[in-house]
Amino acid sequence: MIDEYIKALRAGEKEYKARLAAGEYPYLPALDDICPDNDVLPQRNVGLQEIPVDLIAGTKTCARQNSFAPGFLPLLDTDTEFAAKWSNLYQAQLSEGFNSPIKAYEYLHKFYVQEGNKRVSVSRFLEMPTIMGDVIRIIPTAEVMSENPVYAEFLDFYRVAPIYDIVCEEQGSYASIAELLGRSISADAEPWPDELVKELK
Repeated sequence: MIDEYIKALRAGEKEYKARLAAGEYPYLPALDDICPDNDVLPQRNVGLQEIPVDLIAGTKTCARQNSFAPGFLPLLDTDTEFAAKWSNLYQAQLSEGFNSPIKAYEYLHKFYVQEGNKRVSVSRFLEMPTIMGDVIRIIPTAEVMSENPVYAEFLDFYRVAPIYDIVCEEQGSYASIAELLGRSISADAEPWPDELVKELK
């Protein structure tokens, strides 16, 4: 599958050069850079979830970020161990699918990968819509939450309808969705029926 790795590598190099030319950071963002105190903030185990690949924004630590362009496409040469493992994962996904979930942290409705960066890379290359992941949510500080009222509303929505796919940008949108369905996202609202959540997804 080295031919597919070469295609992914060329796409990654193209993105890398375009980001450099635009004066932008050419590697994956790292949560440890975006939120340096993430390890001491409160965490909530969300559990096994279907993660929308488009919402995976970066990696958890700085250690892996230089291996990928911002879109998770690879940047390391074809004769590396990295390339061989990426190719093996590509073949595994085509033949049987990934056999284990990635581990990711969610912060402000974006995901940062702790384990499984290459699986995400293969998923991006194959344009897969979702990937299974074991998710831990980082709870932002009160100050950050006040600056992101839409995310605060998303958490109310997620409590009753655990869906990551719906991303709203205007405050009040999640409440409006609930209202259209004859439901509520208020603090005393009961979780919505599983069938309704499936239909909404």
